[in-house]
Amino acid sequence: MKLFIIDHLAAIIIFEHSFHIFDKQRYLQNQQESVPPLDIALERYIASPHATAVREAVSAAVQTYQAAKTAAYTYKGKSPAQMAKSLFERFQQKDKKYLAKAELINAILEITLNHRLPRP
Repeated sequence: MKLFIIDHLAAIIIFEHSFHIFDKQRYLQNQQESVPPLDIALERYIASPHATAVREAVSAAVQTYQAAKTAAYTYKGKSPAQMAKSLFERFQQKDKKYLAKAELINAILEITLNHRLPRP
């Protein structure tokens, strides 16, 4: 899951930067030879400190999510009487799971916005 998110965030950052490069190249009519914007953006991303920072930030966010998700299921492995305490407690567990997922999504969005490449 972690690598999947890292790859997708990198792609979003690279595509956004390539759009800005394309837009800039479009207005520079006197340029004879132009390198594809996606190639330029990919090279800049790989050379930037953002690649490592995104990897580390996503790893931390996923670990936090997995810990919160595990904590939401504290009744696993206990007796059926304990598991059936109340319907309310089960709903609380689901709420914690959804809250953890929402926090992961917010963290990913924040990582993406904080590690954008500067405009060319």
